[in-house]
Amino acid sequence: MATSSQSSVEPSSNEVKDYICNACEDQNNAETSADFYCKQCERFYCGNCIHLHGKLFAKHNSIGRVDIDKWPVSKKVVNFLQTCDVHKEHKIDQFCNLHKQLCCPQCVSDQHRYVLFGCLVIITI
Repeated sequence: MATSSQSSVEPSSNEVKDYICNACEDQNNAETSADFYCKQCERFYCGNCIHLHGKLFAKHNSIGRVDIDKWPVSKKVVNFLQTCDVHKEHKIDQFCNLHKQLCCPQCVSDQHRYVLFGCLVIITI
C-alpha cells in the first residue's frame, strides 16, 4: 500500500470523499480530487498537477481513473472502515462469534463481556 495515499473523510459524516491530490495538499490548497496516480512516486495528482509531474518525470506512467482498480486503497479510507460506528475513538479489532458482530475493545467491555465468561467467542482480528 502506498504511504502517501490520501482521501478525506468529513467529520460527523459517513461519506468518504474520493482521493485527493497530494501536490495540492502539500501546498495547503483546498482539497482537490485526484484524477491520476503515479505508481513510481506513490502519489495522487489532479488534472492540473499531473502536467507538471509529466514534465518533470517523463518516464513515469500515471494511472487515470479509468483504471482506478489499480490504485492503492487510501489509508484514511482504511481507517474510516476500521473505526467503530459506536465508539469513534476506537478501532474494530475483534469479532464476537456468538453475535456475528465486529467489535472494538469498548464494545466488548460494554456489550460482550458476559459472553467472554460463558464461552470463548471473541476472536481478535
